[in-house]
Amino acid sequence: MALPTLLAPLDEDRRRLVAVLDLLAATPEPEARADLAGELVRVCARYEDAKKRAVYPALRGQSGHSAAIDRAEDDQRAVRRAMVEIRNRTRHVKPINAHADDPEGFEHSLDTLIDAVRRHLDQEDQELLPLVSGLDRAEQQELSHHLERAVATASTHPDPPHNPLGRAAANLGERIDRTVNDTSTTWHPGVDQLPDPDHKQSGES
Repeated sequence: MALPTLLAPLDEDRRRLVAVLDLLAATPEPEARADLAGELVRVCARYEDAKKRAVYPALRGQSGHSAAIDRAEDDQRAVRRAMVEIRNRTRHVKPINAHADDPEGFEHSLDTLIDAVRRHLDQEDQELLPLVSGLDRAEQQELSHHLERAVATASTHPDPPHNPLGRAAANLGERIDRTVNDTSTTWHPGVDQLPDPDHKQSGES
């Protein structure tokens, strides 16, 4: 489902997220799947971080919809747990080596993440996106303002701390990890197959 115009700042990450999921479904090679698994964590983390900081609080203000937001947040927690597991399996590990120690365990963890993300996106499409149209003009303007900043400063950490200092430290670690990864791994057998390989992450804070 296409995002409402009000949520346009999320569109790039949403499209890339779906593209990664689709490519994983069509990619059997372990090295490419491990490469895509790392990208799935990064783009999904950004997408979920922006929603948590801007979209969910805005929709919480609408009466009668708390159950839908609760379900979305429950699904998001499941996605975050699955992202942490894949991050632990891919962090500082080259894609060619990610399956070496526990190939079945890696694929099980990846399938768990894929299933959690797809389930979360389905719930988002069916329940949350229609609620955006119910916001009044002032609420829409406020959401637009907060969402632009949330997307611009979204974290690639799968479960960033809530407090500002902890969040800043986690994001710094993510930037360092990404720099090290880009230096040590110049070929990305999975990510390079995505339709927009020149996608660049926005700055984090």
